[in-house]
Amino acid sequence: MKQSFLLCLMVLLLSGCSAKVERLHVEPIRVETLTHQLIALGADVDKGEAKMFAYEAILYPQELAKKYGLVYPPTFHNFLINTGLKERGLCYEWSEDMITHLKAQHYTSFDLRWGVANKGAFDEHNSVVVVAKGAPFWSGILIDPWRHSGELYWAKLRDDPEYKWVENKERSRYFGTIKE
Repeated sequence: MKQSFLLCLMVLLLSGCSAKVERLHVEPIRVETLTHQLIALGADVDKGEAKMFAYEAILYPQELAKKYGLVYPPTFHNFLINTGLKERGLCYEWSEDMITHLKAQHYTSFDLRWGVANKGAFDEHNSVVVVAKGAPFWSGILIDPWRHSGELYWAKLRDDPEYKWVENKERSRYFGTIKE
């Protein structure tokens, strides 16, 4: 009886924290802003491709949030995964799904890289970094769907106030986004 009560209480508490994505929505101003930043990555970036990339990068995290049954804030969602109450949605899983989805679009203007901050530490964070084709990792834009629970956060790597990013070349090679 006591276990049933605790289970019901837990379900009620968790349902109040869930990030419900009733319908997917992409604000045109956000697509336009990210598009301009992607175009600025390099002289050979195709404008149409930049717009498609921006749209997908903003929309797909919303789909993942729905798929993961996301609970806000992301650190609480992590807790639920680590205790076995949720199955997926850690930052590296967002990154795996994002890089796989974006790579499948076959963009010719961009390379996708795997960024990591605080590698090996309790607060390790992983995310996708987009760079102009052939450009160095540090010149890229961070594409971070985890940080705001499915609402895409992006910034130039050097402008991220929360993390200092380095490339995880092993993961970039694993996902076939670099050859070196």
